Amino acid sequence: MFAYVLRRLVQIPLVLVVVSLTIFIIVRATPGDPVQIMLGMQTSPEAEAALRKAFRLDRPVAEQYVLWVFDILRGDLGNSIRLNQPVADLLMERFPISLKLALASIAFAIAVSIPLGVAAALWRNSWVDYLCTGFTLVSFSVPNFALALILIFVFSIQLEWFPITGIGSGSPASWREAAMPYVLPSISLGILQVAVLTRLLRSSMIDVLSQDYIRTAHAKGLLPVTVIVIHGLRNALIPFVTMVVIQFGFLVGIQVTIEYVFAIPGMGSAMLSAVVNRDFPVIQGFTLVIAMFFLLANIFADVMYSILDPRIRL
Repeated sequence: MFAYVLRRLVQIPLVLVVVSLTIFIIVRATPGDPVQIMLGMQTSPEAEAALRKAFRLDRPVAEQYVLWVFDILRGDLGNSIRLNQPVADLLMERFPISLKLALASIAFAIAVSIPLGVAAALWRNSWVDYLCTGFTLVSFSVPNFALALILIFVFSIQLEWFPITGIGSGSPASWREAAMPYVLPSISLGILQVAVLTRLLRSSMIDVLSQDYIRTAHAKGLLPVTVIVIHGLRNALIPFVTMVVIQFGFLVGIQVTIEYVFAIPGMGSAMLSAVVNRDFPVIQGFTLVIAMFFLLANIFADVMYSILDPRIRL
């Protein structure tokens, strides 16, 4: 297993090279000039030339890419054109917030989807199954920003249980004060993952519960809870873990609408501002970090496979 993980780690730089080249080409190919967006159309040619030189935009595209790669190897992601701030500093400010929100969202999705998926599989084609699958259908249908507005109106404005904003603002006095602003955003962001994971776990559990070793476990007189949890759920979780990791990596990069609704200073809002203002260094740096995070999450999923099913280690 150690050798396998080592091989996967060696592959990461190769994948990042492909990702960096792709992002660099796409960013440069899209229309819009960051210098003109920042300075406006009435600026002097001298000021425009100075800004282009400062950010190496006056050089050939191939040379810009090579210089950017060398900067990355030194740990320098460049400076934001719009904010005149190091991308690494901006990343250190925004990434922890997005990571915490993604963790809260996926934790909510796991906590809800496992009971629903197991219940739907155990009582297949019953009213329990129909209720669980109906809930997933509604979760698929309602956009997360619409659900966010409903939750804000009910729980923040009418009941005043949760704050509308507050993530990333100051140092909270207690863990409860720190957790409260994450509740509504994590539910809004994680409801789609609840639907995806519930349907996947239901299908996986139905397949596992029909296997011969499950009937053997029942015939041996094992407790139903032991059969379901140890022999059934544990094996059904292998595709579930894969989807959790994929959705978790997905959540880090798709928080734009939720961050906008709840005024969260995370990576999504920074990426949206960078795309609108054609801030090349921010787009490139953030995308590269998200890609690397996604690759590491997939390696973590492979390690979890070996824990859930020791046969995979072979």
